[in-house]
Amino acid sequence: MEKVTLGNVEQWYIARGSSIENPILLFFHGGPGSPQTGAQHKYNRELENHFLVVNWDQRGCGKSYNKDVDPQTMNVQQLLSDAYELVQHLLERFNQKKVYIMGHSMGALIGVLFAEKYPEVISAYVGINQPINRPLEEEISYKFTFDYATKVNDKKAIVELEQIGAPNNGSYKSIDGLVKQRTYLTKIGGVTYKKNAMFINMHYLLSSHFNMRDRLNFFKGFSFTSQHLWEELCSYNIAESLYELDVPVYFVMGRHDKIVHDLVETFYQKVKAPRKNILILENSGHMACFEEPDVFNSFMINKVLKENEAV
Repeated sequence: MEKVTLGNVEQWYIARGSSIENPILLFFHGGPGSPQTGAQHKYNRELENHFLVVNWDQRGCGKSYNKDVDPQTMNVQQLLSDAYELVQHLLERFNQKKVYIMGHSMGALIGVLFAEKYPEVISAYVGINQPINRPLEEEISYKFTFDYATKVNDKKAIVELEQIGAPNNGSYKSIDGLVKQRTYLTKIGGVTYKKNAMFINMHYLLSSHFNMRDRLNFFKGFSFTSQHLWEELCSYNIAESLYELDVPVYFVMGRHDKIVHDLVETFYQKVKAPRKNILILENSGHMACFEEPDVFNSFMINKVLKENEAV
């Protein structure tokens, strides 16, 4: 575990692996503001035997939360710059030439933009539950919850969802509206499919890289990051701006994901890349890498790594 200065802000990462000579796998967590180090280590620990797995608490959240972080620096371009500085640090520290990038949810949006901007430092990119058209995805997600509430005549949910209102360009009127919609979506099985979402999420707080102060600050960081990043992140539609990547690309999709849905299938067919592949997990939702970890880990080791390790 190490503290580094990225973009003039102290930030933390933790690297785990059976050997420092293993290829670096840098994980971009989602949320925004939800480091997944604990969940990664619990469900995807097998990757540490084949990669040097690096979990980074992004600016303003997790162990990198600091009340003095300037809100003006909470933007996508700054995150991309931070990530590039971190990659340069990792390559120098572990004497390697490239890294594998793996992003989940909003972290996958940052990840694919990073892969587009800095292909020269990337061996391959893996997008898990990859956002494509954020305004449309949020619109569909809201409609799914409202339609379900109407179908089962859940009057309380109907009233609350009507008060929240449909998202405008991917954003609700407030973060509270987003939290309410996601809470209901989780309740009706739109976040995870067979596994309990809260059981997976609790590993965020149980991560061994957190001390008690970090755990107490976790929700402060989540709130701070969401407040300043959500609107910008939800405005992206990469289907209209990104047509080709100069790195091998792999997508992992949960069939029952009701947050980003199945838009990645169409994007996958159209995007050009040196190599590409898509894995659809039939028993997963929005947390595919944690819901079917054995299948996911095997894909990472036997597909992603084997196809690119000798290149």
